[in-house]
Amino acid sequence: MKPSKLERHFQSKHKNLANKPIEYFERMRNDMRKQVITMKKMTIEDKSLLKASYLVALQIAKNKKPYTIGEDLIKPCMLQAGEVVLGKQAVKKLKEIPMSANTIKRRIEEMADDIENQVITMVKNSPFYSIQLDESTDVSNKALLLCFVRVEYGGGLQEELLCSLNLPGRTTSSEIFEALNSYFQKHGIEWKKCIGICTDGAANMVGHLSGIVVKVKNVGRPDILSTHCILHREQLASKKMSPELHEVLSDVIKIVNHIRHKALNSKLFESLCEEMGSQYTHLLLHAEVRWLSRGKILTRLFTLREEVKLFFQQQNNVKFQELLFNDEWVAKLAYLADIFSLLNELNISIQGQLKDVFTVRDKMDDFQKKILLWQTRLAEEDLQMFQHFDEYMKEKDVNQRVVAIVQQHLESLTESFCRYFPKKEDPRHGNMWIIDPFAANNENNKLNMSEKESLIDLSTDSSLKTKFLELSKSHFWLYVKNEYPLLSEKAMKILIQFSITYLCEKTFSSVTVIKTRYRSQLEISKALRLAVTTLEPKLHEILQNKQEQISH
Repeated sequence: MKPSKLERHFQSKHKNLANKPIEYFERMRNDMRKQVITMKKMTIEDKSLLKASYLVALQIAKNKKPYTIGEDLIKPCMLQAGEVVLGKQAVKKLKEIPMSANTIKRRIEEMADDIENQVITMVKNSPFYSIQLDESTDVSNKALLLCFVRVEYGGGLQEELLCSLNLPGRTTSSEIFEALNSYFQKHGIEWKKCIGICTDGAANMVGHLSGIVVKVKNVGRPDILSTHCILHREQLASKKMSPELHEVLSDVIKIVNHIRHKALNSKLFESLCEEMGSQYTHLLLHAEVRWLSRGKILTRLFTLREEVKLFFQQQNNVKFQELLFNDEWVAKLAYLADIFSLLNELNISIQGQLKDVFTVRDKMDDFQKKILLWQTRLAEEDLQMFQHFDEYMKEKDVNQRVVAIVQQHLESLTESFCRYFPKKEDPRHGNMWIIDPFAANNENNKLNMSEKESLIDLSTDSSLKTKFLELSKSHFWLYVKNEYPLLSEKAMKILIQFSITYLCEKTFSSVTVIKTRYRSQLEISKALRLAVTTLEPKLHEILQNKQEQISH
């Protein structure tokens, strides 16, 4: 600016500083330069406060906690611990980390969007994928649809939550498909690459005329493989039992409800168990939707049967007393506790991530063979496989009619498992070369001549046999993808299939933790994605376009 203009500005705007010495203005200039340097250092060079805020938000989401916990609990704890361990100087820095509820919410949304973009990119880059679907309602009675995807990624298979969608209206197949299809179209995901759908077997999912599977086939591949979750089939197969055993199960539920649903009875029973030095002090409630419920409540009641018997004696409850003094009834209870505990073990063994159809169906075959063995041993009056039942039958003089009821139940279980797991629908048939391409009996397989020749070449390569023993099935077949592309593609199309809806069921448990009656209006999709993902958000990319701001 011209000196005359500077002088006029000074006289009109800063006349009160006209008599100040030149040292005053030099000091003001130096202070201003220091402020500029400090601000540059905070906003450009050092983003530690910003990164710390994102890391705290990530842990809040992974642990399914309310957004307010950052400001209400985490930050006060950090400040107190920092002052004791690091000193007051460190506390000044920690105070500047932004952790308000709105800030945590924004951080979670940004990281969830980044994870979603990573998952969508994985799906697009994979040559094909399979999905598992399930829907349920949350605490606010809103219908939620979960879709997990399994893709080729990083030389193996990866499972991730693709989307969680709110269903505003009815949960019909049309509305579910419309919501899912809109999401796929919005993000450019091709239905043609979907080769498998695993569902809970509900009519809106697998209906022959208008189910989800039919609608997906119409827009995608007609040869898509539809799978009814093996966990659900196992539960359906184990439901059928004789009227005598079903009556015992009903009586057990009544006994447990009588004690647990009344606060006074529950407290009195707890005091009684403590006085007797019992292993447990509570009975367990039965829930039909929980897979492991029956085995646990039956085992707990059998373990505490003497305590329960004494409790009803003190209450003069004749009806329940008669049951617990009836040796035949208690023997049936012991058997039910044993058989459902064994079913629980089967259930747990087929749960987990990256379970392929070979592993799961092998477990089911193993259990069916055990049932046949138990029938043979039972006919020989050997009860060792049922621990509680065997001990009680030896301890008490129980009518042998109970053994006949047990034998009948095992026969019924065999029939149910054969009906729900028919041999003709076994996906392993003709595909056993996938789990061992070096086996000698690989003639009976679903391969054309060219593929059979490739399998012979592969099976005679000793270096690949060593590699096969080192790698998992999916990693091995992707390892030989360039050398044996036809075999690799065929194997991966089987291994990539879901056989259980375990991931959806597990995630619905997370929904009940995140969305409680105190947080019933929460939009759950972002927090849920961070809670269940195995991926890490790319913080370095998120932070690039962010400017650090200190907490007020």
